[in-house]
Amino acid sequence: MLAGAFLYVWILPLLRPRGEYLWGHYRLKDIYLGIPIALITLCVVLILAVPSRYKRSLALRLVTVVISLLAVLAVCDAGYAFGVMGVAHSNYWLDQEHIPRRYSAADAELGFVRRPFVSWKGYVSDVDRIVEYRTDENGFRNAPGQRHADVVFIGDSFTEAATVAEQDTFVQRVGQATGLSVVNLGRGAYGPQQELIVLKRYGLGYKPRVVVWQLFEGNDLTDAELFVEWKKNPQQSQTSLKERYFNNSLLKEWLITTRLQPRVGPMATLRYRGGTVRRVAVRYRYEPDQPLSRHVGMTETMAAIEEGHHLCESNGIQLLVVFIPTMVRAMESNISFDRVEDQEQYLPQRVAGVKDFAQTMQEFCGRVSCNFVDSVEALRQAEANGSRSLFIPNDEHLDVGAHDAMARVIAGWLRSRITS
Repeated sequence: MLAGAFLYVWILPLLRPRGEYLWGHYRLKDIYLGIPIALITLCVVLILAVPSRYKRSLALRLVTVVISLLAVLAVCDAGYAFGVMGVAHSNYWLDQEHIPRRYSAADAELGFVRRPFVSWKGYVSDVDRIVEYRTDENGFRNAPGQRHADVVFIGDSFTEAATVAEQDTFVQRVGQATGLSVVNLGRGAYGPQQELIVLKRYGLGYKPRVVVWQLFEGNDLTDAELFVEWKKNPQQSQTSLKERYFNNSLLKEWLITTRLQPRVGPMATLRYRGGTVRRVAVRYRYEPDQPLSRHVGMTETMAAIEEGHHLCESNGIQLLVVFIPTMVRAMESNISFDRVEDQEQYLPQRVAGVKDFAQTMQEFCGRVSCNFVDSVEALRQAEANGSRSLFIPNDEHLDVGAHDAMARVIAGWLRSRITS
């Protein structure tokens, strides 16, 4: 029976992979079960291998060692999950796996915030890059101690830009190109209402001349609707204690670099000018009727932008809304899907007489006299000029080439409006 358990837990997954960990071979529960099974199996083999007169004493010693080792592992694992990661307390935001509890904390107004003065190194496998990340005293991606900024940037993960080096983000590139002081107040998983709160709580305190507010076509309206639902019941949680524990265990932390990321969407081929071909899994759809299908999110987004615009205007600050398209819309002429059904779902034809998210925002900003730029043409021009590093493959956040293109657009606008 023990041999069968060992073969099932440790050997069979090598032949028939069934999980995410250890490079796609094992499930997390296989490893939790497999550790004691492996230790017990080793003990049995050692006991069987020694002469009979030594079996009893060796068995007692091995049992003591194994029990002690398993107890230490269990205490460390539980101590990390409950003590460091705080899994005893559920939280709607921190229970989402892409928001790390280790570097984040609950916030009554924003849902969650990044902890101040933390730093880490992350590996971006799709571009074989190690990125260093740090936060300032407010939990944003800046050097600590900054008190003033000519230009404040707010937005989501595309502004925070954790997949590129800090100096390569469009925020820092704008500062380098214009000589203006800049501060990055972008935070992944935030929607427009949270970004408005960031502007009020942090942004205005920098006494900026300009606020650049980044929107993303792929999920901003979804994030806006999620925030509305959360506000109805901030104490809600969709995960059990068991799920929270295993999602934040020490063993999982040790194994995270061996985790095989699941494919996020259908496969497609990107063909760049010059002949470069890259296979990618597509993550975000282009939805031409998004303002209609996500009416609540659209209404919330416009309300947030309008309030932010009036707030900036009353403080003598110019507001620029910068719109980032999905990869499929930006690379429309370069991408081909493996299946026709995926093409129709992820890159459908525009609906006659219906404005998409970008068009709706451009019209809205014009109506309230707010500056607006859709960066899609700048990204397409960057590709036409030979850039091959526009989007992180299989992730679709901006790569260094797209950050450069975005910075050129924003810096050009700033030069036309203010002087350093």
